[in-house]
Amino acid sequence: MEVERVMGIINLRAGLGRGKKCYQKLVKWINGPAKEKGIRADVFFTEKEGERNATNLAKRAVKERYDLILIIGGDGTINEVANGVVGSEIPLLIVPAGNGNDFARALGIPKKPEKAFNLITEGRIEPVDLGKVNGRVFVNVFGVGFDAKITQYAESLKEKWRFLPNTFLYLVALLRELFLKLDYLHLETKIINGRKFPEALVGKVTLVSIANGPTCGGIFKLAPQADLKDGLLDICWIKKTSRLRIFRFLPKVRKGTHLNLPEVRTHLDERLPRAKSLIILSPEKEALPCQMDGEILPAEKEYRISLLPKTLKVFMPKTPKF
Repeated sequence: MEVERVMGIINLRAGLGRGKKCYQKLVKWINGPAKEKGIRADVFFTEKEGERNATNLAKRAVKERYDLILIIGGDGTINEVANGVVGSEIPLLIVPAGNGNDFARALGIPKKPEKAFNLITEGRIEPVDLGKVNGRVFVNVFGVGFDAKITQYAESLKEKWRFLPNTFLYLVALLRELFLKLDYLHLETKIINGRKFPEALVGKVTLVSIANGPTCGGIFKLAPQADLKDGLLDICWIKKTSRLRIFRFLPKVRKGTHLNLPEVRTHLDERLPRAKSLIILSPEKEALPCQMDGEILPAEKEYRISLLPKTLKVFMPKTPKF
């Protein structure tokens, strides 16, 4: 692919200063290797609202026919950009700058910015799947229950302790939820997949995670067999579990060896249930807390989830992880 015009969408707040460091290296790349190759980059810094919101910037890149979008940020920034380019042909070049970087890790994107920049000429463009929930797409994971509450509290901690790593704040929030605030949601999950009579999972749960990629939170392999190109979403359904049991099996979740635990719903082949479309709802019509790619969204009573196969184009190494 011949690249002449690049839009850079930069989240300077990402990764406790990593966003700024990556941007400094981007400036050197723009004035050096990119200039030598005839590549011109227009750089924009993201804002939470308005025209400089990452989604609006991405829509602008599509409208103005940029050759690609270069993102410096974490999963949340990638999510916003994906919601701006969905349905278009413009590819994304991701420079991981968040704390978790689960989506970039699943793609095998190099951690060093210089190596990520080089994917323009040394990598290849590959289409990957997206998930969609109530009209909004996600790149890596959508969660209801325990992980959503943890994410929500971790976000509140960031306002006080911005100098601490997200992983540490996530663990603090997890321990708080375990020992002080553990509640169990009563959920019904209908796995449709074109069936006349959908498969139903009903009961009180610790969490339900709908995974496009294998990891979340930067440290947990909730869906270790999830694949960004298999045309399916993996459903990690963990039923109501005691505090002690959760605490004891966390190391297994970090390694992705938890699928044989009795609390985890699997099929006979010890694979998580997988789906192209499903519905998560509250039988009591309660609003269900949720998170999408590490960002908290307004709680709703029902979530209609579907897969968009091979919808997002991304630069990745020529030897992919999948």
